[in-house]
Amino acid sequence: MKTLILRTEGLSAYGLQTFDVHRRVNHFPTRSAVLGLLGAAIGITRDQHEQLYRLSNQLKVAVQVHNTGQKIVDYHTVQNFRSPMGKIQKGTKPTYREYWCDSEHSFAITADDETIKLLQTKIKSPVFTLFQGRKSCPLTRPLFETIINNDNPANALKALAKKGHIFSDVSGENQIATLQVRDLITSIPRKNAMRMVYVCASSRYDK
Repeated sequence: MKTLILRTEGLSAYGLQTFDVHRRVNHFPTRSAVLGLLGAAIGITRDQHEQLYRLSNQLKVAVQVHNTGQKIVDYHTVQNFRSPMGKIQKGTKPTYREYWCDSEHSFAITADDETIKLLQTKIKSPVFTLFQGRKSCPLTRPLFETIINNDNPANALKALAKKGHIFSDVSGENQIATLQVRDLITSIPRKNAMRMVYVCASSRYDK
């Protein structure tokens, strides 16, 4: 298996699943956000959730936060918003949306050679425009970085010797903690499941 390495810089907003007035961002890119990015590159539309679910099951994902950035908050109003039960509500609702300014992340996606080849091609020539979490957060540099012969995404990022904690689907070298995040895509659209996230230091001195 091989691991595709991607890199982003600039304004980002990788939020968790919420229907709250405050749309908070996570302190690292969520797995569902990474899958959304890859799905957009391939050309998977919102009504093709089954394809996105199958892609999710084929991949192991890790992200590294080189620079969290500075948090900023934007004020919005939303009409015909979705309730926690999934129904469209009429009226106007205020929301406060968080962003990370000047963030820097690397993504590692491990899969079989055929899938990595497809992702590499589509990342370089995506079907849809790619964003860093929200449409107001465009890419500021080429997404593709390199491909590494490694079957563990956390260890692939560690091998690049960049600073920052690594958040991975699987355990890697210099593991320092675990946590749970509801960002695992399920077979049901808009219904994410809890995922165990393994937190690894970039070196044994970075804890």
